[in-house]
Amino acid sequence: MKPGLNLPKSFLLFLLPATASAGVFNMARFVDAGKYSLGFEPEVVTTDGGGVAGNLRFTEGVTELNDAFALVGTGTNVRNFRAGGGFTFDFIPDMDTQPGFGIGAQAVYYRYKGSSLAPGFGRLETALVPYVHKSFGNGRGNIIEPFLAIPFGPAFRSGTYDWTAQLSIGAIFHEEYSPVRFIGEFGADLNKSESYISGGILYQP
Repeated sequence: MKPGLNLPKSFLLFLLPATASAGVFNMARFVDAGKYSLGFEPEVVTTDGGGVAGNLRFTEGVTELNDAFALVGTGTNVRNFRAGGGFTFDFIPDMDTQPGFGIGAQAVYYRYKGSSLAPGFGRLETALVPYVHKSFGNGRGNIIEPFLAIPFGPAFRSGTYDWTAQLSIGAIFHEEYSPVRFIGEFGADLNKSESYISGGILYQP
């Protein structure tokens, strides 16, 4: 029998990425009750070996204060399938000189590819996402909506869990009355998460 490496399980887990990441994307952009939005979010992960990914998002306006959303996507390198959803509570609206404040809650399941040293695994990430946003116009119909969010919460894997945290900064760009919006976003790892650059396009009639 050929000799093989007998590495501790804790070391094998260390070889795998800490977590994946779907961005905040349009979570801070409220969808009116009875309406919807559909978005495509490509992303580039800059930590844990890097990689690219893409997510499809559907958001439905549920009440005058709440939205619900679902996402599905895939990625390269060790990052494979992901699917999940959540809801937002936009309790302070963006009005005049007052910025908007809200909080989201989400759960996303990620599947990671294995290697010759460690098997693949699944990870369920749950998070609260407090956010602040504000809309600015230039008087010519062009609007920019910057946002800041701090997703944090437990991520579960194989009977264990880690606390994760991220800082997400981005902006939504669109013309007044246009249903098409463009999004740019940067995420920074604060604790056992990932850093990323993402963007995308959103259709919100």
